[in-house]
Amino acid sequence: MSVSKKITSLLQYIPPRLTEGVEWYVSYYAIYPATGKLRRVKIKINRIKSIAQRRAMAKKLINDITQKLVSGWNPFIEAEAPKSFHLVFNVFDTYLKIQAKESEEHSYRCYKSYIKYLKEYLIRNNYSKEMYVAQFDKNLASNIMLEIKESSKYSFRTYNNYLQFFTTLFNWMLQFNYLLQNPFAFLKKIPKKLIKKKRVALTEENRAQLRDFLISEGNNNYFVMCLLCYYCFLRPNEISLLKVGDIDINKQVVYVSKEIAKNDTDSVRTIPNAMIDYVKKLDLNQPKNNYLFSMDVHQKFVPGIKRAEGREIARYWSDVVRVKLDWPMELQFYSLKDSGITNMLDDGIAPNFVQGQADHSSLTITSIYAVKRNAVAQEEIKTKSKEF
Repeated sequence: MSVSKKITSLLQYIPPRLTEGVEWYVSYYAIYPATGKLRRVKIKINRIKSIAQRRAMAKKLINDITQKLVSGWNPFIEAEAPKSFHLVFNVFDTYLKIQAKESEEHSYRCYKSYIKYLKEYLIRNNYSKEMYVAQFDKNLASNIMLEIKESSKYSFRTYNNYLQFFTTLFNWMLQFNYLLQNPFAFLKKIPKKLIKKKRVALTEENRAQLRDFLISEGNNNYFVMCLLCYYCFLRPNEISLLKVGDIDINKQVVYVSKEIAKNDTDSVRTIPNAMIDYVKKLDLNQPKNNYLFSMDVHQKFVPGIKRAEGREIARYWSDVVRVKLDWPMELQFYSLKDSGITNMLDDGIAPNFVQGQADHSSLTITSIYAVKRNAVAQEEIKTKSKEF
C-alpha cells in the first residue's frame, strides 16, 4: 500500500498551513466525495499588500478551517450540498413541521415516533445535538439499523418500516440540498418471505365469542365497528372518520368519501342484512356532522363530537377484548377484514362483487384472500366438468 493511500484511508483531512513565497496561500486537504481521496484546497492571500496583515489573515484562516475540519466539515460537500452544515436535529424538526401540514394524522404520528427514535439513538451514543447533517454517514446509518434488527422489541416487518421511513426522510434531505447521498440507500429490506404474517383469521367460534362479549358488555357501538370491518371492509382509521350522515339505513349503505378513504376515492359499501339490526341500534338522531363513533363517553364509542381515533379502536381491542377473551396477539382488529373477505368469497359471492365492497383496485388483490375454495363451486368443478 502506498503512503498516500494509507494516509487517505486513515484521515478525513490534512490541517491547513501557510506557504510563503512568490505566491502566498493557505492550503489543506479534505476528502473529495466523488473519489474518496484527499484533494488539496488553496486559498490565495496575495491580494493583501502588507506581509503582517497576510500572516494575520493566514492565522485566522488556519484557525477557522481547522475547527471546521475537526467538527466534520468538508468544503467539497458544502460546495455541492450547501445545507450540509445545518444541525441535523433542526433539520428533523423542519421535516416534521412540513409533514404536519401535508400528512394524515396517523402518518404524522408515525413520523414523529421514527424521528424520536433517531434522536434518542444519537443522544444515547454520545452524538452531540450540535451534530451537522454532513456527519451523518453510512456507518452511522448501518449501526442504527443493526440495533433495530438485533432488538427483540422489533419484528422484521418493523425493521422494514423504519428503514423505509429513514430512506424517505434522507431522500427528502437530498432533494433539498442537505446532503449529497442518502446514507440509508445502500441498506436492503428484509425479504417478504422471511416475514411471517402476524395476523390470523377469526374462526366462527372467535366471532361468536366476540359478539357475545360485546353484547353482554352493552357495547353495541364497538360491535358495529367490528362489523364494519368484517362486512364492509373498512379500515380502523376510515371507521374513526365516519360521520352520522354517512349511514343510510333505508338504502343499507355506508358512504366512504375520498377525504377519509386510504386510496383517496369515493365508495359506497353495502350493509348486509346480517348486521343491519345492530346498526339500527346506534343513536343516528345526532347531528349528521357528528362522528359516528366518538370518545364523548369513555370506551362506549357513541356518536358525538370528539372523534375516536383509529388507535383508540385498536387500544380497546388489545386492552379489553383480547384480554377478556384470552386471545393471542395474532388475533387483531384488522383480522376482521381478512376474515370477512375470505369468508365472503367462501360463501360463493362473486369475486367482482367482493372487489367492489372491499374497494380493491383489481381482482388480483381480492384473489389473494381466496385461500379457501367455495365448497359448492369445488363440487361443481369436480362432478360437472366434461371429459376432454
